[in-house]
Amino acid sequence: MKILYTLPLLLLSAPLISGAMGKDVEKPTGTYASKITPRAVQNQHMQGGLVRVTWSEIEPQRGRFDFTPIERQLELLKPGMNWTLAIHGGWTSTNVADQSAPRWRRARALAPGWLVSELHVETFAMNFRGNPVQMPKYWDPVVQQRLKAMLTAVGKRYRSDPRLKLIYVPQMTSNGTEGHFNGVPSQTLLEAAGLNPRDADAEQQFGDLWLKAAAGATHSVLQAFPDKAVAFEVHELFRSVAIPQRLINEFQKPEYENRVGLGMWWISGKTEYQGNLLRLLKDYPGDLYGQIIGRSDQHYRFPNGDYLTVFQQAEALGMRYIEPWNYEFEHHTCDEALKNFNASARVRYAGS
Repeated sequence: MKILYTLPLLLLSAPLISGAMGKDVEKPTGTYASKITPRAVQNQHMQGGLVRVTWSEIEPQRGRFDFTPIERQLELLKPGMNWTLAIHGGWTSTNVADQSAPRWRRARALAPGWLVSELHVETFAMNFRGNPVQMPKYWDPVVQQRLKAMLTAVGKRYRSDPRLKLIYVPQMTSNGTEGHFNGVPSQTLLEAAGLNPRDADAEQQFGDLWLKAAAGATHSVLQAFPDKAVAFEVHELFRSVAIPQRLINEFQKPEYENRVGLGMWWISGKTEYQGNLLRLLKDYPGDLYGQIIGRSDQHYRFPNGDYLTVFQQAEALGMRYIEPWNYEFEHHTCDEALKNFNASARVRYAGS
């Protein structure tokens, strides 16, 4: 049975008021499965799991909220297990009508189609994994308003759950949580923002728009979940760390109450992949949260095929929480490493 909730209209214009007031919040530590499965939860080293849903699932109709996709995953957790939450924003539709195409090319939209059909938000055409999609603009005021409304509804339902330890900020990006447009030409992004790609400061102007949108969505999460930790995932944009650096500076401001950490959904053990961003994160004084880039049997993803280098990298960066894929918990591929990381994180972040 679907769990539906309708958001009162007066909440749409509520001011930003945080209940945390700068106080410490309980943040996650150790290893959480990137997907909750019945077999993964049997592993004693799994501290909790990431609940992943899309905005289109949560709000299939404007103002009507369905929590069934979240509840279905929470039911798999053992008593006392914690959880974190990622609600994917992103593209509203694909241009693939061929039903014989691979399923991933016919995937359901990440963000609800009514953003376009009812509210007429502007989108721009781009490709995601070779699939043509339509992407609403993160900086569009209507997109920001509706993100806030959705987050308010989800927060009202779950913010009092003591097992919920972290919420990722939704982004209007390729996969709706990570901060990248991998494979999308710079010209496409700049023109979507109404900028001339030939202008010397075009990327700087795009950064201005992106920073404002990212800050707005982050404030919406902070308000909706006033006593919870928050993470914003960062990637290079325009093959540069300029925008991530601006985000890092932004989230260290007092108004974020020391609740906003950075997400890194690409822990690989490699130092050359986004090396400049890695150096920024190594010096970052705030909280770092991460997801391992792939499964341990995908040897090409890791230095010399050595999966255990991801734990070394996470330790070196001082990450307090990482998400191995459920495969590792299900197949007990690295139980000793999981155990050691859990113990190290507990010691390093005891009392914080």
